[in-house]
Amino acid sequence: MAERKLVLVGYLTWIALAIPHGMIAVKLGAPWTWYAAFGGFLVAYAIATKDRCKTALQWWMIGAQAALALVSIALMPNGFLPVLLVIVAGELGHLRVLPAVAWITTQSVVMYLVTGTIDHHATMTVAYLTFQLFGFFTARIAVEEHEARQSLSEANAELRVTSGLLDLSSRTEERLRIARDLHDLLGHHLTALSLNLEVASHLTEGAAKVQVEKSKSITKLLLSDVRDVVSKLRDEEPLDLGAAIRSLRDVVPSPAIELDEENVAVSDPIVAQTALRAVQEIVTNAVRHSGARRLFLHVGRDNGTLAIDARDDGSGTDQVTFGNGLRGMRERVQQSGGTMEVSSMRGRGFEVHVRLPL
Repeated sequence: MAERKLVLVGYLTWIALAIPHGMIAVKLGAPWTWYAAFGGFLVAYAIATKDRCKTALQWWMIGAQAALALVSIALMPNGFLPVLLVIVAGELGHLRVLPAVAWITTQSVVMYLVTGTIDHHATMTVAYLTFQLFGFFTARIAVEEHEARQSLSEANAELRVTSGLLDLSSRTEERLRIARDLHDLLGHHLTALSLNLEVASHLTEGAAKVQVEKSKSITKLLLSDVRDVVSKLRDEEPLDLGAAIRSLRDVVPSPAIELDEENVAVSDPIVAQTALRAVQEIVTNAVRHSGARRLFLHVGRDNGTLAIDARDDGSGTDQVTFGNGLRGMRERVQQSGGTMEVSSMRGRGFEVHVRLPL
């Protein structure tokens, strides 16, 4: 959010410079090269600030801005056009401090050379150098704040998924423990009681034998009920995947996750874990790499499979590279008997389609 506001301030600054300097250029009969350089600066600025994640083209555009700004200053050295260099300095927030300071110093030296025809150009150069440094460090703080929010979102997503998996594992283990205890304690004792009653039925007669037979029936019924309870406890508890993803959405502020989900309950713990890990990796990639504002997630059933479809509105790429995260995600999906498809195109965002057997 802070970076977008800085970008908007850059546009407003250019407009504030364009109005008075455009009038001066018309009055003085400035050459067409000045108009081309000043207007070209805005075009290069628009390309360079299109996405948060800087590509090689965007860095070239920032360099072009610096060159066009210096041409504009050289053709009209008496105005406030050096402010354009402050805008350029504000775009260097993704650079480390030393390279950025070297860049700012270089363009300030060039500005000093091209403004040598005006009085006090050395003082002006120093003043604008400090303005550029201020713009750079302001942008640098905004970038670091954004990166800190990204790291926090990733950590929260990892914590939420790990907590969900731990909760699922704990509930499963607790149910299995109770099932074993019921089977080993009550089951064995009821079996022994049934055998004793069987023996007693052969040693008694009359009314006593009738009561023993009734007790045998009750014991067998109770033993059957215990076995049913044990069987149900051993059955896997379905995981509400939609609820788990909604809880993940609540801890990731950017990109905004728009969830379209059906009521999907997953009984297989391996599939449930794989699905949660896949969603976590999708969200982490969107936070870390895409520069997206929105992430669209669909979770539902598709021909007997669990379908997870994700698409973001980020910058995309013409060549998808599988890092450790995507590679690990594909391996987990394949181990669960599923499939994963990844596609992307520059300017079209990133898409992931996962299918897991239910």
